[in-house]
Amino acid sequence: MTAINSRTSNSQLGLSMADVLLLPPQQRKIVQWLIKHPDSVTLTQVSIHLDLNQQATLALLDELVDEGFVQQILTGGEVKYRVNLAAKRGIQQQNLQQTLAPGNPLAIIFNPSGDYAVQAGAKFEINVTVTNKGQESALIDIFIDELSPQLIQWCDAPKQRLALSPNSVGEVLFEFQVPVTAIPSTYNYAIVVDAPLHYPEDTPIRHGAKIQVLPAIETVVRVSDPTFSLLPLTSSRSPAKIPPGGILQVNVNVHNRSDRVDRFRLSCLDLPEEWVSIRYPEGLETAGLVIPNMGLNLNPGEKGEILLQFQPPLGANAGLYYPSIRLYSANNPDLMLLDVIYWEILPSYLLNAEMLIVVNRVRRKGGTFEVKLTNAGNTVREITCEAVPVDEDQVCTYVTSPTVLRVLPGEKAATQVTVTPVKWWYRPMFGAGRLLNFRIELTDQQQFPLPNPALPGSLIWEPRPWWQFLLVLLTALGIIGAIAFLIWLWLFRPPAVPKILQFLSSDATYQASNNDFIRLSWQIRHPKKLQTISLTGLFADGTAAVQPIVYTFNGKLPQELQPFCQMGAVLTCSNVPTDARKPGEYTFQLQAFANNNPDLPADTIKTNTIKIVPIPPPQILEFSPAQSVYQEVKPSTTKISPDTIRLNWKINDLDKIKELRVIGRSPENLVNSPLQTYNVTQGIPDTLKAFCNQQDNQLNCRKIPANNRGAGDYIFELQVFTKTDTDKPSITQKTDLVKVQPLPSKILEFKIDGNNPLPKYPIVINPLKPNKPLNLSWKVEGSNNIKVQLLPAPGDIPRNGTIPYPVNQQPGSETITLQVTNTAGEKVTRSVTIETFLPPNSAANQPQLPQLENAKPEIPTPPTPPTTQPPGTSPGTSPSPTNNTAPNPNSPTPSQPDKLSPLELPPGFD
Repeated sequence: MTAINSRTSNSQLGLSMADVLLLPPQQRKIVQWLIKHPDSVTLTQVSIHLDLNQQATLALLDELVDEGFVQQILTGGEVKYRVNLAAKRGIQQQNLQQTLAPGNPLAIIFNPSGDYAVQAGAKFEINVTVTNKGQESALIDIFIDELSPQLIQWCDAPKQRLALSPNSVGEVLFEFQVPVTAIPSTYNYAIVVDAPLHYPEDTPIRHGAKIQVLPAIETVVRVSDPTFSLLPLTSSRSPAKIPPGGILQVNVNVHNRSDRVDRFRLSCLDLPEEWVSIRYPEGLETAGLVIPNMGLNLNPGEKGEILLQFQPPLGANAGLYYPSIRLYSANNPDLMLLDVIYWEILPSYLLNAEMLIVVNRVRRKGGTFEVKLTNAGNTVREITCEAVPVDEDQVCTYVTSPTVLRVLPGEKAATQVTVTPVKWWYRPMFGAGRLLNFRIELTDQQQFPLPNPALPGSLIWEPRPWWQFLLVLLTALGIIGAIAFLIWLWLFRPPAVPKILQFLSSDATYQASNNDFIRLSWQIRHPKKLQTISLTGLFADGTAAVQPIVYTFNGKLPQELQPFCQMGAVLTCSNVPTDARKPGEYTFQLQAFANNNPDLPADTIKTNTIKIVPIPPPQILEFSPAQSVYQEVKPSTTKISPDTIRLNWKINDLDKIKELRVIGRSPENLVNSPLQTYNVTQGIPDTLKAFCNQQDNQLNCRKIPANNRGAGDYIFELQVFTKTDTDKPSITQKTDLVKVQPLPSKILEFKIDGNNPLPKYPIVINPLKPNKPLNLSWKVEGSNNIKVQLLPAPGDIPRNGTIPYPVNQQPGSETITLQVTNTAGEKVTRSVTIETFLPPNSAANQPQLPQLENAKPEIPTPPTPPTTQPPGTSPGTSPSPTNNTAPNPNSPTPSQPDKLSPLELPPGFD
């Protein structure tokens, strides 16, 4: 058998840093943690780090082991794991030189080169790479030694052959399937490389190693646990295919194997919510009424189906996706039922290219063109743009900036092409201009198809202007004009006056932290004519920034300017200090007054805006809640309740801070967490020492308890006051929305006269003797902010209590409702209807019915109502006669069982 393979998989060479970045989040977290722990770790340690059960953790580790990124090691009868990092090129070359003996024409690399651990029932591979360094072609036999019978039985092709030409490389792959029944032990094996026909003196070459077979790890599944399966079946090697913008429908079959009715709910948190659609079967509440279901309800032993749809948007990136699907059981919320589905979005290589003309008619400068690429596909495109001339004469130079465009899916990118004519003698003298043709060639670096690989373009080089022929005439006229100007200047020149040549600051920006002040420099011509100069400084709003300064010359340099100025034909002053020290924006004005006219300035000039930058305030590097969702708990005696929101923050420049304030508000901007103030002028206050630390003038606080009370939505704001702030903080920052979910509301008890009433509670009334009020008692459990109401009256009531409820002395019915409402608006109710009626033999209860001739109404005898078993009695115990015949004198008299109530009498005619 001859087998020539050319696999170059990175997983066979170990884990590189590029592979780490491409791993899914959970697997990347495992690998990064294993890199920090060079010693081998157990499955329990990895599951504790991930906060997952061992079944889910083992599935993640098995995938990493299959990819060759993690190794299994048997230590003391326990399986441990460690990361398998890729060797550097220098190490690979060193191993190759070690395998290649001096003068040996064959270089051999085994992967794995050492001992290997595999689990019973799993697969593993051994790669053998052979390089023919000799001068002749060779037939090379590669086989497993007969002294390793177990591995020969497990291998599909234990003997293979390579045909290599000189200086060529070949690779063979031995695939092993370890049976589940394999005895856990250490098996020695040897791989022989032999070329008896061509290199008999240098071969055979033997390589020995060990295989450690680990016991099979079986997941214990209780018989009563529910199970589910996904259709269609997918794997990492055969994922489901989804075209761009398409839909993948997955059927989730659920089997309730317990002896209880259960409700199942499906979730997929690895993808955006809009990508996933979960549909449960619709339930029938009453005849003809179909209501949506929020879960799959299954009786014991029953199977059901949930429809799961994946609909990635049209612009989703192409590639392999493997979201995790979890099935929740209402009866067993802690049960982890997980599965993974693999699907791939097919690539789309649609790319639109167009060239826009910015400037295509030029005289002396270059033309400008813009190439725009629009990636309408779902793959990242790297396009190289190059301008190529079409004409025979190389008249122009072409500059493309940038040369390579990286266009993400759904985005646009542009490059600018500058075409500049450089051979001036090719420019036409007259006519319509010269047409210079070129094209923009587009090349995909990944060899993806391009709909339009070339874009044509043209540049028009306009002819020389007609006025260039008049250069000689214009030059002559210029000379004549210059002579006339010189004559005028000599005969009619005005008297010299001071002229400010330059007025500026030595620096446009100063730092208040360095205690800088503004320094000015100026140059004035004809300083002998100066009487005075005036220097004024203004803020940006026009108000005076410094006191005006006046320097008096009178033919000599003032004493205060002598250290900074030199006077000759030009007065030059450098770095003259001013009183401008406060942070802000300044503009200075310099006025020069001449001797012959000291009242009006001879020249005035202003500087540009000069800034003194204030001391930078501290920065909030981090401000976030420890977690985004909390669950409200019952009031306890602990100092800090578990539902107290914890905050994290990190602030630099602690020595500049005077005070920190934290306040919480609702989304409606109502304060629901009172203000907390921390004075940090003396360092970390006592209230924060348990949560904060200071390092390098940086305050780092973790899990600071807030002042939130009860369930609700909170947005916290951190205000930083520096030592120079008074009313307003220098910097503020808010957190994202933090939710405290309320406790579920429950009605634990709702009784009438100490008993649980039926939905209808009949009461016989006596007009001559009013009935005593009913004693209503209740007990409610829930959030601190729940609202308990007894409707229609008295309205709001406490959580627990008992009140007398008067009985209506007129026949009729009234519904009493106990209603509990939490902060989210969810309501829980329990109702009972009180029916009052007169006894049947009462005269006041006889209706006046019309009489018909020769007709007499017949009142049907009602059936004896079934005896209602009082609460608290067992099914086998009959109630005592006292409970049936002698009602409590303090309670209303019930109706007679052998008589109809007035509301139940049929109509009659006289």
